[in-house]
Amino acid sequence: MPKNYLAIDYGERRTGIAFASESVGIAFPRETIDQKEKKLWTELERLVKENAVTDFVLGMPIHPNNHPDSKQKIVETFAKELQEKFPQIELHLQDETYSTQEAMAIVGGKNKERIDKAAATVILQRFIEGNF
Repeated sequence: MPKNYLAIDYGERRTGIAFASESVGIAFPRETIDQKEKKLWTELERLVKENAVTDFVLGMPIHPNNHPDSKQKIVETFAKELQEKFPQIELHLQDETYSTQEAMAIVGGKNKERIDKAAATVILQRFIEGNF
């Protein structure tokens, strides 16, 4: 059975989501979860069930000099919580460097909701290209 990947571009306000199936090998933008409007954990549970998710791909901010910064520490904390809440789903960390800039070029304009899910798509496609 092919693996189903859910990519997460985590943000404290908005979190971009993308999806890919191992059988297709192409990442697709799914949605952006605005945490002022929806509960992130509830939405992730829904997405896991709807998409039979087997693996998470979490964008990890990597500082150019490899020293952790505040955003990296926030994402590391989220990664630990993600593993605790979904222990049956394998977690992969993927460098998200410049994914937002790449997403902005793809989307054009400044619609943050579209950019966040496009950034998750960029992160997931990088993972696919490096692992499939």
